[in-house]
Amino acid sequence: MSESPLTIVIVDEDPVFRLGLITVLGRETGVQVLGEGETLDDLRQQLETLAPSILLIDPQFPRRSQSAWPLLRQLSSAYPQVKICLLTASLEYDQLLAAKTQGIAAYFPKGTAIADLVTGLKQVHFGQTCWPSLQTVNAPPLSLWEKLIWPLFRDGLGQIEQSLQQVQKSLQVPSLSDFDRLFWRGRERELKFAQWLVRNLLPQRLKTWHKATNILTATTTVLPPSPPSPRRSGVRTITLRPPSNLTALGQILQQMPLQVENLTAIPLELDILQPLKRQELLSLGQQQLETTINELKALRITPAQLPENCLSIVAEMWRSLSLTFFGKYCQPKSEFSLEQIQSLLEVYQPIICREKLVKIPFVVPLFHHLLFGEPLVVNQKAYPLGSTEAQQYSDLYAQNLVIQLANSTMVFILNYFADHEAIKLALYEYSMLSSRQVARFRNDLAWYYQFSRYWLNPKQIFESQHTLLYLTPAGIVTTQVYAPRQQELTQLRAVPWFVTIVLECRDALSPRVRSVIEFVGNGLVFLLTQVVGRAIGLVGKGIIQGIGNTWQESRSQQKRSN
Repeated sequence: MSESPLTIVIVDEDPVFRLGLITVLGRETGVQVLGEGETLDDLRQQLETLAPSILLIDPQFPRRSQSAWPLLRQLSSAYPQVKICLLTASLEYDQLLAAKTQGIAAYFPKGTAIADLVTGLKQVHFGQTCWPSLQTVNAPPLSLWEKLIWPLFRDGLGQIEQSLQQVQKSLQVPSLSDFDRLFWRGRERELKFAQWLVRNLLPQRLKTWHKATNILTATTTVLPPSPPSPRRSGVRTITLRPPSNLTALGQILQQMPLQVENLTAIPLELDILQPLKRQELLSLGQQQLETTINELKALRITPAQLPENCLSIVAEMWRSLSLTFFGKYCQPKSEFSLEQIQSLLEVYQPIICREKLVKIPFVVPLFHHLLFGEPLVVNQKAYPLGSTEAQQYSDLYAQNLVIQLANSTMVFILNYFADHEAIKLALYEYSMLSSRQVARFRNDLAWYYQFSRYWLNPKQIFESQHTLLYLTPAGIVTTQVYAPRQQELTQLRAVPWFVTIVLECRDALSPRVRSVIEFVGNGLVFLLTQVVGRAIGLVGKGIIQGIGNTWQESRSQQKRSN
């Protein structure tokens, strides 16, 4: 039996109830109340910093949310060493069944005697469970037939729900065409009708089981961010701290699902990562941006110094992000040391600066805006700090910077450690583990680099546009932003310059060629319909008349013979 003390954190929105419970439990021997709270911020902070053995919580917390049961599900998976006990009003059978199935350690109705509450908490602390109320619940047993058909209904409804989520994710893509949107709307209606039909065919007693399994599989409540604690290790939650000037970026990272999909037609280096690692790398990039902004403020850098040092600042951000991510997940301690990784980063830094970092647009205006509060100039219009337009564009620039830094980090890993077995198992998706798939992925990236260098980049310079990557709840998408690029246009040489000439010639000739083709096409239509068509019609008419005359003559001969 464990000798460790019974430590508790209490979370409830009723301050009077919390105070009374803390006072009563404080008198019990071997029971220590480490903390209490009434908000999601309090809950996360208490669990991170205090590491209690038991969390005593009301499942109706917070009352303003649609459902707190998904929050308990996330807490159970994020803090497996903390035993969760429910202290609330009476619950229905399906709610109790769902909680017990999820692994909640105990349930105590409000009004339970203190002695019984303490006894139950100690049982939970020693590894047991406490569900006294289930003994009095009239749990309907399932018959053999119901046990046979229940998995079919459950799996079918689960597949329908997954398909609905995929359809709704597809409908959130901003660039979706009207035809595709109409198609997905129809698909959504079909799935909802199938879901309604299956639920109505479900026997009444199985509906209770279905409701119980759905209670804890609803949309998960996002826990508020908090700094990581050194006392905890191996926690699979992702710590996100949105910087004060980049609220939208932090909000999207918090709301972003684990499946951060690439919804663009551009192959990204992030695509090879496991979904959880992909999201974590983006989170680390966002935190690195926040740290850099704070450090630059502390260094009191002047506006005149920023442009000439901007590339060095971004390069240092990439170096810190790569070292953090590689050291956290990828470092094979038996083969590489941090000193060796740092030396590789120093060698590769000029290359990544020349090929990737220098091409990230709007970094200088973003830093000027965030550091010095200067207006953000977009399309020759100045938007002051705090305005809606300035917030939107600064968030867009920051998201593109974070995604490009994450891609650049993966460029380093793919160039030096692409086929290292330990790194592949730690980072890559299962479908990308084979050497053939890794080589194919790298070749696709190499082809896109060349295509971008010799076609896309000159084309965008000529069109005075930048392609920016940004995050949506559905995944990563692109947008086009106008910016003057006349200086870059004058610096183009060789093939990129020739591409602009080809585009200019096409723009100059295409209207004339289109007019000629249209004129020739109209002439051909007239020739085929009015000349050839009429001629064919006359020939056909003559053939029909000849057949008619022949038929009449044959009838006349038959009559004469008769």
